[in-house]
Amino acid sequence: MLVLVACILSLAPPAGAAAAQAPLVPYIVGGQEASIAQFPWQVYVLRETASEGGAACGGSIISPTQILTAAHCVDHEGSTKTYPAADFLVVSGDSNVEAATLPPTAQLKLVASVRAHPYYTPLPNIKDDAAVLTLSTPLTLSPEEDAQAIGLGGATPAGGTPLTVSGYGKEEGAESAYPNGKLYTTTLTAFSAQACSNDVGEINSAVLLCAAGATSSTCQGDSGGPLVEGSPSVEAGLVDFGGVGCPVGQLDGFTNVTAPEVRDFIEGSETPPVAARPTSPPDLKWVGAAPVDFSTLTCEPGAWNGSPTLTYTFQAENASAQVLQSSTSNVFSPPSALVGVPIACIVQASNPGGVTTDSSGTTPPIAADTAAPSAAITAMKCSGQACTLSIAAADPNALALTLQATGSYTATVKCPVKKNNKKKKQGKRPVKAPVCHAPKTVKLSLKATAPGAYQATVSHLPYRKTITFAVTVTNAAGLRPVKTPVSATILHEPPKNKKGKPSQGGGVGPIGLTSG
Repeated sequence: MLVLVACILSLAPPAGAAAAQAPLVPYIVGGQEASIAQFPWQVYVLRETASEGGAACGGSIISPTQILTAAHCVDHEGSTKTYPAADFLVVSGDSNVEAATLPPTAQLKLVASVRAHPYYTPLPNIKDDAAVLTLSTPLTLSPEEDAQAIGLGGATPAGGTPLTVSGYGKEEGAESAYPNGKLYTTTLTAFSAQACSNDVGEINSAVLLCAAGATSSTCQGDSGGPLVEGSPSVEAGLVDFGGVGCPVGQLDGFTNVTAPEVRDFIEGSETPPVAARPTSPPDLKWVGAAPVDFSTLTCEPGAWNGSPTLTYTFQAENASAQVLQSSTSNVFSPPSALVGVPIACIVQASNPGGVTTDSSGTTPPIAADTAAPSAAITAMKCSGQACTLSIAAADPNALALTLQATGSYTATVKCPVKKNNKKKKQGKRPVKAPVCHAPKTVKLSLKATAPGAYQATVSHLPYRKTITFAVTVTNAAGLRPVKTPVSATILHEPPKNKKGKPSQGGGVGPIGLTSG
């Protein structure tokens, strides 16, 4: 079960705040205490209403008058209706919002307006969880005030990227836990969009990113706070949701502020481009009962809205999660090195709103191919000294085939000359030279004429010789048919006309289409 990590308060804001007092409901679980000088863009967002009490969130400074936070921090719980701007107070430059006195760097600002993302939807199908608060008066941004704006990242962090999150939220996940008001931080590791979607069951991966810490997590009160990357830091996400009880080692969800669907809103658009979403999942198909090496896997993309451009990533579904192929091609033939490894296909759908991913199911472990191809010479036609063979060849697992057709016959050749230094005796008739024979093989020219159909041609064949044609077929796994297709024929010279010249055509002896 997922929960939003905004913090509902029953106590009061920091000393000097204009709203009634109420303690935060805690800080980052498993984190380290931090100074606001380390995260000068971090702010504390307090909401206080007479009827519902208070709630606290984090936020970040993106300009002197604008604060970025989560949409679920500004709405009535479970709806998209926002609270009035007058209900909010923003505190910057403070490392401990529960201290008895405010530090000289602290700035308290009222809010003039609240903008929530126009496409925001709450849990369980949460997306576009972002809001911008416009302050009544500008913040003074300077190192002396421990207040600095942070820029937005340019691209979604790749899986494995180290990220840093900060916030005033809960330090333990118990429902009764409360924070001490201090700023905390921890380091998390980004997960791929697909790992994120697989784990949390979301289809909005374009506007969602996930990260986890082995011994830490975000918790209630951290919502809306910044998830940053690199040095100098840029904001990659804002705290969105996590597991009940704030378990460490599990994925936390963050709104992806680098996605155009979110970023364009932050920068002022009320009609940002919408990233593609799948309406039916991808499907990975293969030939035969089970996938085998060298046989084609086909990734059918499913259905998508948003007219995206699609790319396909075939990935080994084992401990290595090795990317095997990533391109616009939706077919992949696993080599023998992948025998025993299951494979999945991840579809990336790109449009002006961002990049959304969805994955197929996983194949059974790839098996070694043991099914031999089949082949036959289905017809032969000869004219003069040329022959054309029709060949049918197929593989039960649709492996690629290599074909070679040959014709062989026994040719009459000159016998080797034996050296004889003895002088020939005068007066005797010359001895007639003996006739010798030698095997000869010619290759036929091959071309495919249709799926599974081929044509082989050859010319300049001899007359009155038994010519045996054979077709060798080998599939990509090195397997051959149980029997090699063979066929034999004898070509005869065409009869001569009255003028003693050969007439058109030529005779063909008995043709045998056999396999052996």
